[in-house]
Amino acid sequence: MGVKKEKYNLFKVKLGKSKTILRFKNKFPRTFYFIAQRLSINKFNGLPLSIFFIAISFNLLLIFDFTEDIINSKKFIVIDDFIAQFFFSLRNEQLAKFFYLLSLSCNILTVIILGFGISIYLLLKKKFHFVIGLLISILGSGLTIYLGKSIFKIGRPIEYSYYLENNFSFPSGHSTIVVSFYGLLFYFLLRNNYSIAIKGKFISVALLFFFLIGFSRLYLGVHFLSDVIAGYILGFIWLLVSICTIEWLKYK
Repeated sequence: MGVKKEKYNLFKVKLGKSKTILRFKNKFPRTFYFIAQRLSINKFNGLPLSIFFIAISFNLLLIFDFTEDIINSKKFIVIDDFIAQFFFSLRNEQLAKFFYLLSLSCNILTVIILGFGISIYLLLKKKFHFVIGLLISILGSGLTIYLGKSIFKIGRPIEYSYYLENNFSFPSGHSTIVVSFYGLLFYFLLRNNYSIAIKGKFISVALLFFFLIGFSRLYLGVHFLSDVIAGYILGFIWLLVSICTIEWLKYK
């Protein structure tokens, strides 16, 4: 952790010597000080609070009027229907079974079991800040998914569905969870002292997994494209909040 602090402090020193930043600091000292405080990692009302505020703002935008205007627009409706029909026309029984089994990795029961097991492991390792980040990831994304489905109450493309889901469509819970929860697990791996090549492979696997889960929801006809996109965005927001909280607690 000392190495990370040293790198962070070195970055601040180099940034502080930038001519552009120095001119801005001299010309607008109050604005510079305010921005600097918002980007500070050693105070919760700095970078952690800034990212948390951004996350909440994006969640509100997705849940209320802004999102409603987008998903109810004629262009989005046409695109959603076209993609649902397209994948339905290409559906293959064996491939559908594969994507169905793959999507089980992001259902509620699987996430609860994995989350509980990983939390116990982290507690035994005394990595309490990781447990807090994990709880934020699961509970935050879960709350957003529940609110989104409860508020919009958008039906699924039942006529194209490979199997029936008993809740509403928007946003896609699987797409949200794969980024917020599994993204955090990949982040745990990346924090280890692996080589850049191995970390690059982890990132590639993570991105492929994210894509396949979103694709599976479209291929199985249980979600529209807008559901999946919204799920990815929500998941990424909660992933940022979780990582920022962990790094702040670790820094402290």
